[in-house]
Amino acid sequence: MVIKNAVIFENGEEKRVDVKIIDGKIEEISPKITTLGDEFIDAEGLYLFPSIVDLNVRLYNDKLNRKNLDRLFENALKGGIGTFVLMPDFSPKIDNETILEFLNARISEESKIRTFLSIAASRDGERLNNISTLLKYGSDVLFENSSANGNIIRRAMQYAKMKEIPFMIFCNNPDLNDSGVMNESEVSFKLGLAGISKISEISEAAKIAEMAVYYGIKLIFQSLSTARSIEIANDAKSRNEKIFCEVSIHHLVKNDSSCEGFNTAAKLMPPLRDEEEREKLLEALMDDKIDVLTALHSPKSVLYKDVAFADAKYGIDSIRDFLPLCYTYLVRENIIDFEKLFEKISLNPSKILNLKDRGAVKEGYRADLILFNPSYKEIKEDKTSLYYKDTIYGKVEKVIVNGEIL
Repeated sequence: MVIKNAVIFENGEEKRVDVKIIDGKIEEISPKITTLGDEFIDAEGLYLFPSIVDLNVRLYNDKLNRKNLDRLFENALKGGIGTFVLMPDFSPKIDNETILEFLNARISEESKIRTFLSIAASRDGERLNNISTLLKYGSDVLFENSSANGNIIRRAMQYAKMKEIPFMIFCNNPDLNDSGVMNESEVSFKLGLAGISKISEISEAAKIAEMAVYYGIKLIFQSLSTARSIEIANDAKSRNEKIFCEVSIHHLVKNDSSCEGFNTAAKLMPPLRDEEEREKLLEALMDDKIDVLTALHSPKSVLYKDVAFADAKYGIDSIRDFLPLCYTYLVRENIIDFEKLFEKISLNPSKILNLKDRGAVKEGYRADLILFNPSYKEIKEDKTSLYYKDTIYGKVEKVIVNGEIL
């Protein structure tokens, strides 16, 4: 296959190139390739990027079944996601070999997308999961909530170090939240809703950072929402370079005013913070203190969203719109450029997962690629969307996985 007239980014500059793909690998990148072979794509007007790697993806309604897995694979491909980590907080839980074998069998059928399975270190925050057996049967990543029993986290970190696998952690102490349902702020006070304090994340980030430094493990702080948490993580990173910060695109784009009118589309976990905090997160991104961005894909049906705000489930359906959102609000607004963006959504997460041949458009790399149309524009008309009435730019036009057009 040859891709003609594509635009790639290299050292801060746009370059028009042709790309030859042989046996699922990028064989050649040059200004002009004359031998087209059996198949070619004219990419005039399109950008060529590596496929996206998202470390924080969830199933529809947090339910594990074949239909929801198929839905996830389909939507991921439409969004240009070539690799993702499936988070384990669904039911039935991965706590035995039977469920894990079912998942592995379905994933092997869906060979188009590389899926990493994360397993929870504990069953309920108090009992250690059968980590050794589950890792043996094909799990690739460990996950835990920071509020779990400290000894559980300690032992999970020891497993992560022994097996040399990533350990992902979500920082939140529910005991400090007073049953809150959104960010603790003037908006929550005005709406009469209990708030989730920033300290519930910050205090846990401090605890986990020290543990990660002590054990020297590869640790990913998942979907941080406060600038202070990012500062803590970066300080720890100066003592353990294998510590990484992840932030969702939504926390860089929206603030807690989106919850006004009891808008459950804006009910996310972690919660959208105030505008001052959002601006600080953008500054952290520009200062390169954020390593990874995520779509925070955690879709919920209308049944769970079209209810009172306090009763609504946390979550957002965003995997298909991830790249257009990043382009619209980060690249077009000159917050970061395309090269820096794909460092955050492709190259860095590939490195975290030890994928040495993904995350960039380079000769010798696997041909997991997307063709992106920056001229496309649409106004979001879905009233259940966090981005209702927003103008979103860009569209993934074609997806190539292992050299195959899908």
